[in-house]
Amino acid sequence: MLQLLTRKSSNLLRLQKIKILISKYKNCKFSTKPSSAAAVVEKQDGIKMNEENVMSLPISLLNQRVSTSEASGNASSILSQLNSLPEDAVQRPLDFPVLRNVSELDDSPLPFEEVPGPVILKLWEKYWKYVPLFGTQLIRSVLINRLTEGRLQWNRNITPIRYLFDEYGPVVKLKGPFAGDIVLIHRPEHIQKVFNEENDDATRSAIDILQHYRLNYRKYRFAGPYSAQETQGLEWLKIKKTLEMPIKKQINNQFAKLEITCDELLQRIRLMKNRQDEVSGNFNQELLRWGMESFWIILLNKKLGYLESTGYSETSEASRLIDALSTAHLYMSRCETGFQVWRFMETPFSKKLFNSCDVIDETIGKYIRIIQSSRLHESPSKYNKNENICSSIIENLLVDHSLNPDEVSTLLMDMIILGVQAAVNSQAFLLYFLAKNPRVQKRLFNEIISKTKDYPILNKETLEKMPYLDACIKECLRIRPPFPYLTRLLPKDIILHGYKIPKGTYLIMANQITFMREENFEDPEKFKPERWLKNDDSFSVYSYLPFGKGLRSCMGENIAKLEIMLLTAKIIRNFRVEYEYSEICSRFLMMNVPNRPLRFRFVERD
Repeated sequence: MLQLLTRKSSNLLRLQKIKILISKYKNCKFSTKPSSAAAVVEKQDGIKMNEENVMSLPISLLNQRVSTSEASGNASSILSQLNSLPEDAVQRPLDFPVLRNVSELDDSPLPFEEVPGPVILKLWEKYWKYVPLFGTQLIRSVLINRLTEGRLQWNRNITPIRYLFDEYGPVVKLKGPFAGDIVLIHRPEHIQKVFNEENDDATRSAIDILQHYRLNYRKYRFAGPYSAQETQGLEWLKIKKTLEMPIKKQINNQFAKLEITCDELLQRIRLMKNRQDEVSGNFNQELLRWGMESFWIILLNKKLGYLESTGYSETSEASRLIDALSTAHLYMSRCETGFQVWRFMETPFSKKLFNSCDVIDETIGKYIRIIQSSRLHESPSKYNKNENICSSIIENLLVDHSLNPDEVSTLLMDMIILGVQAAVNSQAFLLYFLAKNPRVQKRLFNEIISKTKDYPILNKETLEKMPYLDACIKECLRIRPPFPYLTRLLPKDIILHGYKIPKGTYLIMANQITFMREENFEDPEKFKPERWLKNDDSFSVYSYLPFGKGLRSCMGENIAKLEIMLLTAKIIRNFRVEYEYSEICSRFLMMNVPNRPLRFRFVERD
């Protein structure tokens, strides 16, 4: 947008500002109209500049339009002619072209080819089309990994992408033949426009290996919520809507069981602490067991015994399921990284992933068959749709919403693989931030005690009355969001920052970079929950989207938030959490994961 910042001051100062104006604005087309003392140029914020204060310039000079490729040379030519003008030139009220208002600007978008990006990819683009498919994927993987120091892909940190924005601006294009063109954005206003333009058939870019597993390996009809198939956009939206109410009902119905699960984890913490009140480095695994138990209660209304004091057998269903979850998460990120040989043949990584997914899929399938069998032996009148008797989400989807077993299995597998890990990792980061910020932890403890002194048993209504607890969780999700990127496969053309981005482009919204920009949050590197207690609109809603937004937002968001609130309140009420080792950062394995063991100290409170 053209910035006219001229105010009433000396004529010489006006001259200098107009020089800056012309040097910065590259694509302005001026209209011509005779001079008039009343004529003004209006800026969108109301600043006015009398035309008599502007120096006389040749119409041919001001009326020309500078293209992107000619901008630098033409701007230098204009400034050269301005510098040659005498100082009294600003006092000559002659006829000259005047920009009447912003609406007269030529706002036609620039072509997609003009979107800035790394030069090396543009140079290689002309050769990629001559390379066989196998070699194309190899070259693309090598170049993009080298470009971003190996950190653009699923299993890397996001830091170098920030450098791309600093170098090329708020919209960056990466050119790639195999995965198509990729556009990176981070500004809240651009993210907002993407969501505002989203329609029912919008799709997130696919987790290709899961889509391949379902469509080619398992031969399912429904590829899942991360499918890039446009034909499944409306189908996925319909299924997602059917999940919302059952999840809310199960959260309310199973809250008491979730609280018991948290108490079991607290008891395990007391058992595994050493004399210095420190837990071992495998506390990550304890949190994973807690997350798996909690999700299984909500999804199937069943406890698998992960946190029971007697433990569980290594050959049990619970053991095989949690091992499959860890393995699937690890090898899914490895398969999505770099050179994807699994597209052409089975690889060791894809085989391990598929075997793990088979364990999860078969376990879910077993409970689906049990529910179907039990329904066959019951009176149909007993299961009237108006009766709220469904004991689990699986039962609700099969009976009340008539989804087929493949669809149910697909949805629940994604919630387990991604949802459990998101909740567990976010809980780990929150405990770390509280341990490193004792002032925040003390204030949170005081809030929890004040709200629970008369009611030792927590309930959902009590948790909702703890604004500082909610603020701590929001601040943790800002600094370490579970998903540092939001992705979309654009369903139609869109204009971003003056560039026309065509339909079918892969769009990456770098929301973690958005969260950590000074223009969006003051002191973004600091853990300051107090920022969320202010009742103002100092930041855009689209500057904070840890679980996405709109039609394709995360299904398990409400489950994860409630689990984190409940466990955090339980832990802080019983322990003072400390951490005395190196900083815990994140590594990217499809989501943000702690890069160090969680060797916390849990000191009993008096």
